[in-house]
Amino acid sequence: MKNKLLIAHRWKILGWLLAVPAFIGGISFVLFNFPEYLQVTVPEWLAHFIWIESFVSDTPNPTIYLLDEVIALSLLIGLLLLAFSKEKVEDEWIQQVRLESFQWAFLVNSMLLIAFTVFTHGSPFLSVMVYNMFTPLLIFVARFYYVLYLKPLFSKN
Repeated sequence: MKNKLLIAHRWKILGWLLAVPAFIGGISFVLFNFPEYLQVTVPEWLAHFIWIESFVSDTPNPTIYLLDEVIALSLLIGLLLLAFSKEKVEDEWIQQVRLESFQWAFLVNSMLLIAFTVFTHGSPFLSVMVYNMFTPLLIFVARFYYVLYLKPLFSKN
């Protein structure tokens, strides 16, 4: 059975190269909060088209920090490449593992979102929604590669 949504196996390397450093960078960004990197001054003509923190500011050339955007885009693109790249041999078992991993990711993400919606209020809820952008792909990739590569190692013993 041919799946048209999957991309070539070679993209998996780029996925790992983007996702792992971005994941580590994202965790360190959240823990140590160092937003003063990748500072960019936005030209006046572009400031009208971008949502900027000081949207109603009178500053002619606002300054934005792009480190969090670079980390988020790298993580999302890397995880998408990992999730949608083919294995060297795509058989029915791998397709079944993909389907089950997707179902797991959707179910766990939904349960986490329900729990955080009930127990999180105010501005911390915005952080929950930001993390929710990454959790479905993270859960999918983690479970898919666990079942595909690590679980058989443990079951052989």
